[in-house]
Amino acid sequence: MATNQKHPSIEKFKDFVKRHPKLSQEVKSKKKTWQDLFEEWYLLGEEDESWKSYRDDETQEEKTEKKSDVIPQLLQSLKKMDVNQMQYHLTNVNSAIGNIQQLIQQFIPNSTKGSSPTQGVKNPFSFRKD
Repeated sequence: MATNQKHPSIEKFKDFVKRHPKLSQEVKSKKKTWQDLFEEWYLLGEEDESWKSYRDDETQEEKTEKKSDVIPQLLQSLKKMDVNQMQYHLTNVNSAIGNIQQLIQQFIPNSTKGSSPTQGVKNPFSFRKD
């Protein structure tokens, strides 16, 4: 007679594995077997320090809460921001960009008024028909 009821320790181990999802990665990477993990769990107990590395520190609810906390954090940062200091930094960045543009223009050859921008550099390998 086969019974479908499992031993209570097996059910407890399944719950333990759900709380420590990195254990399944150990089995998938063939570092350990489920039998090895079950024996360690049975001998060491759930509260042993060695299990901390397998625990998923963040639950799904905590991850969702962290994502939803972004907007309030952003608003809080905006409240703390000094508008005058921001304007000062933006002016400095704008000035730096202008200086870089002027520097680049010094290295670009000036085009004369009579030349068209499509003329460009002539191809040295062009051949003419006689």
